[in-house]
Amino acid sequence: MKRYLLPMALVLTLLMSSTSGCLGLIQARESLEAMRGEAEPSITVESMTLSHVFDTIEVEPYTNSSTLDVRADATQVIIYRKVSITGSDTVACFDNGLTRYVQATLVDPSGTTVWELNECQDVQPATVEINPDPTLAVGLWTLTVEARGIGIPGTAAQDQFTFTVSVQNTCIIYPPNDECTESN
Repeated sequence: MKRYLLPMALVLTLLMSSTSGCLGLIQARESLEAMRGEAEPSITVESMTLSHVFDTIEVEPYTNSSTLDVRADATQVIIYRKVSITGSDTVACFDNGLTRYVQATLVDPSGTTVWELNECQDVQPATVEINPDPTLAVGLWTLTVEARGIGIPGTAAQDQFTFTVSVQNTCIIYPPNDECTESN
């Protein structure tokens, strides 16, 4: 027993001295950091959608705008668009788009038009990607849609459109939390 007394006293003394004061806090923090997993990058997506189905036989106007916040950690803006104008496959833009049309614009915070669409016929579903060059403008981006259309309620003969703007942001997840922290 005496033979183990000296090493045990040394280990106990070292343990007691290392857990006191600031040095103890540093070691405790380091041990907690070592137990926590590695930080992982993640991508979050924030979206907004403007969609409308015309359901009157008379020409119906539609105007709306919505904003989406683009942060400094944004990596891409993706626009999904689809326009259906009934009968445009046989008589496309017969009046140069004065009666039935869809106009959409996406404007960044500086007032620059980043994307626009002006159609008086069907537009197949597609996506448009806006990548940073070198960065995306930070702030509120505005999607404005102005349209006119007709439709027969309860039938497939209805003009309609859908626009979805999505912003991909990068973030860092620090375990054990599942919450994103903006990356710099």
